[in-house]
Amino acid sequence: MTHTKVLKLLALTGALFSTTAKAEENQAPKPGITVLAASEQDRVKKNYAEITLKPDITCQKGEYKLGYYGSFGRAKETTGAEIDWLTLASKIRAENDHWALEVGRSCTRQYAGYLCAPTTTSFDNQGMIKGTSRTYTGTTLTHKETGFTLGQVAGDTRMTPTHWDSTLVGWAKELNDDWAIHLQATGGRKPLSTLGATLRWQPNKETVLVAEGLHWNRETTGILTASHKLTDELSFFAGAQMTSPHQGKPDGLATVGACYNLGKGFQLVAAAQQKIGTERTTSALLGIKYAGDFR
Repeated sequence: MTHTKVLKLLALTGALFSTTAKAEENQAPKPGITVLAASEQDRVKKNYAEITLKPDITCQKGEYKLGYYGSFGRAKETTGAEIDWLTLASKIRAENDHWALEVGRSCTRQYAGYLCAPTTTSFDNQGMIKGTSRTYTGTTLTHKETGFTLGQVAGDTRMTPTHWDSTLVGWAKELNDDWAIHLQATGGRKPLSTLGATLRWQPNKETVLVAEGLHWNRETTGILTASHKLTDELSFFAGAQMTSPHQGKPDGLATVGACYNLGKGFQLVAAAQQKIGTERTTSALLGIKYAGDFR
């Protein structure tokens, strides 16, 4: 098992839930689970499979809402490398119309490319490792109207408030129907310090572009992804990612392909990918994705 593969799974998914609607009447707790699965094979018959389970349960009374959100995943390669179940997110969220308080394992992603302009699983995983999202454990408070977030966090999984020695500051805002922005910064005594930005542009219902930039761990990364929906079933996508370390040569990855909706939560993905930098390898990729929400 390599360190990169562990990071890929850790970054696969995280806190994707943010509900702002106000109920007209009290609601009983609503448990549910989302299943995400993907399998991809390249031209040398190397297969990578992964699955993520996202349980959640919410209860609402008037404008007040309390919920638990989790994300647990594992991955396996045909070479035999396997990752046991890992906790990607596990948090309690309490909110009303104005504020949202989160405590537990979470992440900073808001308008990441894999959410708004997804490509292949392998490219999205690499983008999530190098992109503006970072996983953390701690507590955050968000003012919904302004989009500002403030919190105390740590980079590991320890649920100990005295251990949360890094301060997190963020701002996420839908500027208008076309543009959205997310800025984030974390800093402290331990190496969680990051500075990142995401800009999402949606000129119409069919096209989405997402640009991300991050400086973390003495590296600077830029990511650009785009998605265009040709029909209800067929979408085209493209993406490019480049990382420049403080010392050494930059490396990156580019991809272009198509995604076809098979129905019942299944999608077929075909793409070409090109490694950029010290290693220049071109490969074709075929994969299948599944997303199901059971409640």
